[in-house]
Amino acid sequence: MFERPLNRLFEARKGERHGDTVSGHLAWQNMPELAKVTQNLESDRVEVSVRFTRTQDNVLAMHLTIGGSAKLVCQRCLDVMELDLSGDCDLAVVTSEEYLERLPDGWEAVFANEDFFVDVHAAVQEELLLRVPMVPKHAESCGLVVQHEDQPEEKPNPFAVLAQLKGKQ
Repeated sequence: MFERPLNRLFEARKGERHGDTVSGHLAWQNMPELAKVTQNLESDRVEVSVRFTRTQDNVLAMHLTIGGSAKLVCQRCLDVMELDLSGDCDLAVVTSEEYLERLPDGWEAVFANEDFFVDVHAAVQEELLLRVPMVPKHAESCGLVVQHEDQPEEKPNPFAVLAQLKGKQ
């Protein structure tokens, strides 16, 4: 568990030159869009490691390693469930739409300002939002017992009257 809060802004080119990995925690209160779709407390947090590198394609990349979970409301049983959001991702650091268009296929991008400062809090929040399912459900059956009747009730065909009228002709 990282004891130090993660800085909001990182200079990508400087990070790439030094090659260091910076680690820290990010509190849920610093991710307001994610807080809207989860049941986490403001004091909950995720662990984040950030590393900037240059790829063989000469792409300035930000590598994120995220560890943590979200509390979501299961849409089947309406109980709070915990979903692991841990994982890694690589994002290309770009400063304009022009650079975005020149990226090799398969890259997702994060925008930096003209001095190559990247808002890591926003990038982590966006990545976590992508990992939250639109309709959260427990992997199992939630403990709900669904009762099925042996024989489904037969409903009368609404077109039976039309069939009778057609038969009279």
